[in-house]
Amino acid sequence: MVSFSNATTADLQVMQTRLSEQAIEWMRVERGISAETLRKMPVGSGNVFFPDLNRRSDALFFRYPEGWKARAYPEKAFTSRKGTTLTFWNIEAVLAGPMTFVYIVEGELDACALVEAGLPADQVLAAPAASGGSYEYVLDAQQQGLAKAKKIVWCGDQDDAGLKLRAMMAQLFGFSNFFFIEWPEGTKDANDFLRSDGATDLRDKVIHAPMPWPVDGLFRMSDLPDPPPMTVWHLGFDGCWNDRCNIAAGTLSVVTGHPGMGKTTLWTQLWYQIIAQYGLVACIASFETRPKPHLRRQLRTLHARRLEGTLDPPEIAAADRWIEDHYLFLQHPERRPTLQWLLMNAEVAVRRNGAKILQIDPWNRLEGSRERGESETDYIGRCLRELYSFAVDLDCHVQIIAHPAKAGDGYRRSDPPELEHIHGSKHWDNMVDQGFVVHRPRLFNDAGKCEYYAELHHKKARFEELGYATKLGLEFQYDCGRYATCNLQTKKPKQQALASEDE
Repeated sequence: MVSFSNATTADLQVMQTRLSEQAIEWMRVERGISAETLRKMPVGSGNVFFPDLNRRSDALFFRYPEGWKARAYPEKAFTSRKGTTLTFWNIEAVLAGPMTFVYIVEGELDACALVEAGLPADQVLAAPAASGGSYEYVLDAQQQGLAKAKKIVWCGDQDDAGLKLRAMMAQLFGFSNFFFIEWPEGTKDANDFLRSDGATDLRDKVIHAPMPWPVDGLFRMSDLPDPPPMTVWHLGFDGCWNDRCNIAAGTLSVVTGHPGMGKTTLWTQLWYQIIAQYGLVACIASFETRPKPHLRRQLRTLHARRLEGTLDPPEIAAADRWIEDHYLFLQHPERRPTLQWLLMNAEVAVRRNGAKILQIDPWNRLEGSRERGESETDYIGRCLRELYSFAVDLDCHVQIIAHPAKAGDGYRRSDPPELEHIHGSKHWDNMVDQGFVVHRPRLFNDAGKCEYYAELHHKKARFEELGYATKLGLEFQYDCGRYATCNLQTKKPKQQALASEDE
């Protein structure tokens, strides 16, 4: 009998081949593992002190690159050499092997069970059953060459701890080449299966029954559910508008244009027409244009089709009742709204009051909440993803009105800006479903009088139901306070003075 109590690594390499008859017999009878299998693996036998038993015991010794671990028999107890490095058992043989398939179990006896079933010894690893939550040994092994393995087959324990370890291993090795074995009910691990079903069935199961790790979001066409039809809203103008430009629930849009061009005025009317036509409710986060009196004045005018100043009390009362039924307004008590505050309250508006439209006007009035080290581009990308998820998950339309960067940053003030000119990030162009620009080619005519012609540039439509890139002409009818469609003006405008920076 060999004592391992003070054995060195060199001693272990010699003792590796020394297996007592008692150890061989115990493994054959109790574990179904032959002497031939044991001689293929870095395992020996000896006698050592076990703290859990408070005495010495005969034991199997499992050699590691730096140290050893011992398992007592016939009683179950474990100990290891002080300083033994945590790593996979049999890692040296596997790294020197073909690295095509690597089968990983928990515990050295389960690794021996796979070799007993006929798997090559240089394709079998045992993960340490208790790692204290540290997985550096996995990363170290990958750096040494285990990352080259073409296919990892996890054959670990079926208990709760084993399932948690399996999930972690899938992340560490990567989902694409990670497969796993599920043992039948009542079977905990590979050695249990060997003893109950035999070596042939174990080999067949491990070779032929690995299941690919499920990947969220990867489907075949036949697996995909048919989506519901898109809820499309026409903008409320007759003629060719319905084919060229629509709005839909579950989408995200952005509107830009130079200050003074009428972005808020035009879109207040467009949303009014949609709401009136389809009986919707809108939630308006208006941070520059006050709901009272400015938005109320425009909504009263749109409802009565006459300027507010010409309405009699019954007409005002009827308009106010309609506004009360169809509009909600978000206003932060300290005038410092954040995106999180806005989405929390907007969700209440959607779920409790049935709102189908969320408009943010304008974007730059939201309090920034960039994380440490986060660039403005990354911050805006993160915000747009949150807003898009909100629109899709709650099946409503989210619209952001955003100012472009200052003139001179790649364009002239007299030209309509592009979506990419919105201050902060090109994500305004590539992450939204729809993009609009409101532009007035001339603010004043040669006589110095205000020009009421405007254009709605439909810059982008991700889905065909939303229309296509186009330009639409509008004329503001001052006597009734609303836009009407008109033909596009083709004459080139002269350079003129700029409007006030206030919308």
